[in-house]
Amino acid sequence: MRMNNHIEILETILKELSIFEKRGLDTSSLRMFIKNYKSFEKLNKQESISQMELPFEKKLELIKSFLQDKKAFPRINDIIDFANNELKIEFKDQKESRPVTIDRIISRIEKNPELKEILKNAVLNIRNKKIHNSKTKKDLITSETFNRWAEIIKNI
Repeated sequence: MRMNNHIEILETILKELSIFEKRGLDTSSLRMFIKNYKSFEKLNKQESISQMELPFEKKLELIKSFLQDKKAFPRINDIIDFANNELKIEFKDQKESRPVTIDRIISRIEKNPELKEILKNAVLNIRNKKIHNSKTKKDLITSETFNRWAEIIKNI
């Protein structure tokens, strides 16, 4: 049985457990596992695609997926700090939503494709810093996330 079949079964079970959730059962771990597995599958597909020569639009989609990853950037301020400090985009204090901010970064990369190379280097540097400075479980998860993204982004 393939893993995708197991995931479908788990999703069915999760739906059946919804009546118990209303009574207080915590199914967040199962929900998170399903979500993480789907992200894992998506990243593996993107990684295999990234091994081939991708059109610029697909590369931008990969970058957008990276910026949308809440493990790498849990808060919108983390995205803004990354854009300001690493990409030198210089956003002012921003009140925009997460998707709008990400779209603004992507549009800057479209206008200035050299930013893609800067982003690749920044992700590799952050990965190296985080791997060497991981002290807590949260730091370890963040470093693993950046490690995975660095492997994908270095090929685009």
